[in-house]
Amino acid sequence: SQDDPAGKEGLAALTAAMMANGATKKHTYSQILELLYPMAASYDVTADKELTTFDGRVHKDNLAAYTQLLLDAIRQPDFNESDFQRLKQQAQDDIEKRLRYSSDEELGKQTLHTTVFSGTPYGHITTGTSASLASITLDDVRKFYATHYTRDNIILGLGGGFDNALTVQMTNGLASLPAG
Repeated sequence: SQDDPAGKEGLAALTAAMMANGATKKHTYSQILELLYPMAASYDVTADKELTTFDGRVHKDNLAAYTQLLLDAIRQPDFNESDFQRLKQQAQDDIEKRLRYSSDEELGKQTLHTTVFSGTPYGHITTGTSASLASITLDDVRKFYATHYTRDNIILGLGGGFDNALTVQMTNGLASLPAG
């Protein structure tokens, strides 16, 4: 979120959410869920101040199919209007309903953090504000992705019971991202 433009705070988090919880060029989000379900697999994303982390879990018997879905989410997100509206509304609901009204401790921590880091790239809530989320357009998401999701910005980390073929598949798959 340190790269969120002024007035568009939450852009990094919304972009990441669209990648992990939206359609790809090959599959709608519903199709992705249908493909992941029999594998008992999932992937998700956590956007923070300096780092966005994609994580997932799958049994090794389903690794090949799962890896392709994960790579598609990272390399070929669709960024369609319906996913954008759904995920933007979820982010706004999280701020307006959960954070403001049902999570006093988290609201206090976010307020302290925003105050301490005021005037720096860390001086805003990662998910943004109601006003900043309202100002974000789908074109903003596409531009943010094109600028920040590049080969040079990726660090690959793998864990669990897998062989070197996964490392090669992921490395080669992520190599198709543009340089920058």
